[in-house]
Amino acid sequence: MSQKRTPTTWRSALLLVASLFLAAPVFADHPGENLNQVMAAKEAAFEPILPGDAPNLAWIGAAHESTSLTALRGKIVVLSFVPEGCGDPCEAQQQATLTETLTALNSSAMRDMVVFVALSEEPQRDPTAQNWISARTPNPESLANASVALAGVSERKDQTPQVHLLNRNGQQVGIFHGAGFKPLNLLLYINGLTNAHPHVEPSYWQRMTGWFL
Repeated sequence: MSQKRTPTTWRSALLLVASLFLAAPVFADHPGENLNQVMAAKEAAFEPILPGDAPNLAWIGAAHESTSLTALRGKIVVLSFVPEGCGDPCEAQQQATLTETLTALNSSAMRDMVVFVALSEEPQRDPTAQNWISARTPNPESLANASVALAGVSERKDQTPQVHLLNRNGQQVGIFHGAGFKPLNLLLYINGLTNAHPHVEPSYWQRMTGWFL
């Protein structure tokens, strides 16, 4: 008798296959500077944000160590909040979607470039992967203030919960709203961020030689 496959099983298998393809740079046609526009057209839950420095949030890890967003500079950060009273939209649906995305991502070469951070008044669970941080803020007020600060740039402030994407420079660049977004689209967006190269101003010599080309 064949084993029945649930929709979640099929979706997880699809994400795994996608992550393996994304691990090969020659496969993907990366949208580059148009990444936000491409994702906004693809995923209704995604809101593009003009790159801006995120507040330097601090938190306390499972081993009671203090760290912050500044310490994660150089990596893509997927940041979510699980405030008390949010219920299933945060604790079950959103976090389950993020876990599914992380599982697929960690089957690819992106696993060393990305960190998922879930902040709450108390950690929701033990970390399931090295690049998953479940931590608490110093107090409930700092959790609320951090959530409000990051949502402040959004035109959809009332749509919660939110997942905030930060690039390797520590800049907030996009928000996935609610818990119904497709894990594959989040995976594709993260892949685009890992392939984005910082804009470097041309040198004096490059500018001069450019005049004669």
